Amino acid sequence: MRILHLAKYYWPRSGGMERVVQSLAEGAANLGHEVEVVAVQSVGKRREAGRRRASVTRAFSFGALGSQEIAPGYIAAAWKRADVIHVHHPHPLADIATILRAGRTPFVVTQHADAKRSIYHPIARMVLARARAVVVPSRAHLALSQEMRGFETKAEIIPFGIDESRWDIVPPTPPGAPPRALFIGRLAPFKGVDILLRALERVPDLRLDIVGSGPEGPRLRTLAQALAVADRVKWWGEYPDEDLPRRMADADFLVLPSVTIEEMFGLVVLEAMAAGRPVITTAVPTAVREVNAPGVTGLEVPLRDVGALAQALETLSHDAALRERMGAAGRQRVNERFTQAQMAEKHIALYERVCVQF
Repeated sequence: MRILHLAKYYWPRSGGMERVVQSLAEGAANLGHEVEVVAVQSVGKRREAGRRRASVTRAFSFGALGSQEIAPGYIAAAWKRADVIHVHHPHPLADIATILRAGRTPFVVTQHADAKRSIYHPIARMVLARARAVVVPSRAHLALSQEMRGFETKAEIIPFGIDESRWDIVPPTPPGAPPRALFIGRLAPFKGVDILLRALERVPDLRLDIVGSGPEGPRLRTLAQALAVADRVKWWGEYPDEDLPRRMADADFLVLPSVTIEEMFGLVVLEAMAAGRPVITTAVPTAVREVNAPGVTGLEVPLRDVGALAQALETLSHDAALRERMGAAGRQRVNERFTQAQMAEKHIALYERVCVQF
């Protein structure tokens, strides 16, 4: 089967959507299918080294207007022969390319998130209306999405999966070292890193690694100074995706302190669990609660609750046996429910149904 993915960005650019597209493309290629990805090539993003099992066509962008890349070549690049097209939403360029091909090739959509700009909503709903199926990663996602209203009967719930073999190589943390927590993600308000820093203040022997960049970076560094925790926080900035297992190897556990439903899935939680690390998440009512099993694979705390988060940090920092038990349970949970192969197989079955019905 020839599968064409229309994405906004692709590896080596690292982010939740990019990692999902990569996992889908590589998973289908591993099953013997012919896979092509069309993505935007941003200025300054040219590093191509490393593994790549899917063919990738990149449309050069002349710059961004808000969140939209100006890449006129994308529409032409997306006009490729395929048995099925997989559109990764939100991305207006992919929506336009799909509408232009409507009626010629069946397509499905993965609804990663609602488009933030209302100007894009009509075209997004037009694409959802014409799609043969719309994939969402969880029941919570379906319930929370405004764009999915009226299209519930088209929904296919397929959880995101990861290449768990990448994380088998992560060794246990060295004995005797001070406890170390890890945050990986964009430094944006909804991530709740300010809450994490305030909780860190209450756990004086804990170190924290922060991997990622974003608009909140300067404010968070100032906050760390004000809280007198700067000497216990290491800021790694943007980190190559293929090197993330190195950072995971230094951590005793991962923290995802998100405070809003913008955190729709939390792929990094799966990666930590696959690496045998327990996780601390918040009770944000999204798929995050379907990934982390509180008390089994990690701990869950209420939203914006500094005291509860500090207590969870304290608990995992000082109970190595609990960390080991939860880490093993997390690895097992990923292998049972959230692997790249499982996600790819479910999508191939969906593509085959769509093509038969077309």
